[in-house]
Amino acid sequence: MFKSVCFVLKENFTNIYRIFSIARYELLADMRDSRLGLFWNFANPAIQVFTYWFVFGIGLRGGKPVNGIEFIDWMLAGLLVWFFISKCVTEGVNAIYSKVNVITKMKFPVSILPATIVVKELFNHFCMIAIIVTTFLIRGYDFSMSWFGIFYYTFCAAALSIAFSMCTSVLNMFTRDVKKMVNSCIRLLMYVSPILWNMDKLDQLWIRRLLKVNPLYYIVEGYRDCFFYHRGFFTYPHRIIGFWAVTIGLFILGSWLMYRFKHKFIDMI
Repeated sequence: MFKSVCFVLKENFTNIYRIFSIARYELLADMRDSRLGLFWNFANPAIQVFTYWFVFGIGLRGGKPVNGIEFIDWMLAGLLVWFFISKCVTEGVNAIYSKVNVITKMKFPVSILPATIVVKELFNHFCMIAIIVTTFLIRGYDFSMSWFGIFYYTFCAAALSIAFSMCTSVLNMFTRDVKKMVNSCIRLLMYVSPILWNMDKLDQLWIRRLLKVNPLYYIVEGYRDCFFYHRGFFTYPHRIIGFWAVTIGLFILGSWLMYRFKHKFIDMI
């Protein structure tokens, strides 16, 4: 197990330039697929934000604030995380299979593929952060040093996405049903995470505690703590321990799968 973790870490750090090069190429390729290019990277999220705000904020909540924060702002902080992680997870599950042409023709460091997906999506994520920060400033929120904690939580989101995608991308080589399963589960995950609704309003304590085990809860609430409540990431040490225990566990499992089957991916095609 330790050997597999060292192998994956070494392969990723050794090929760090290749990771960024592939991510850049994929990003430019996505832009070339349509005339408007980069516009759609922000138009689609904007349409979704408006839809969720209208249905959940106006339709179901009647425009009521959440813990003193306007619902639209509270929701934006959650969706900022969701758009990034959901994209990484749904594309990450296909990270290896989508590159079978490369894997079969040359010796390629397969374990870097989940990281290339995440690095590509980081570009869009940082652009979204800049837009939302500007929006919050215009809407009257005071800037504070706690806002820099967003970079820590972004690192957490990237680490979780890579670890999870390492597991699913290997399993997807055994059966393509894994991709369909992940795509179905990601839709459910949105509604059991505190993105569109306030989890603290649940009356059943045991359900609330169960849902808070979700590592996405830690990241979403972290973004909101930084933006609205000026809390540092060290405010809840038990959440830090729980999140990194899950993420490291997934990374160890993903590393083992990558190392165990690195010479068998061609046979699985």
